[in-house]
Amino acid sequence: MGLIPQEFEACERNPRLNAGGLTCRGIGVIDGWNVRISITDYGQDDDTNIVQIVVNKYGH
Repeated sequence: MGLIPQEFEACERNPRLNAGGLTCRGIGVIDGWNVRISITDYGQDDDTNIVQIVVNKYGH
C-alpha cells in the first residue's frame, strides 16, 4: 500500500528563498504509520543536502 498524502509541498527551487535552495515535503500514512519525508538542498554553491524520513505509529 502506498502513501496516503495528507499534506504536500511541491519540490520547487525558489531563487529568492534560501539562495536558490530547494525544499519539499510530503506527510501522510502508510499502512497505519505516520510518515514525513522532507528534502532540503541549499543550492549548487553549498554541499549541504538534508533528507529526513520520520516514521511514527501512535496508540501502540
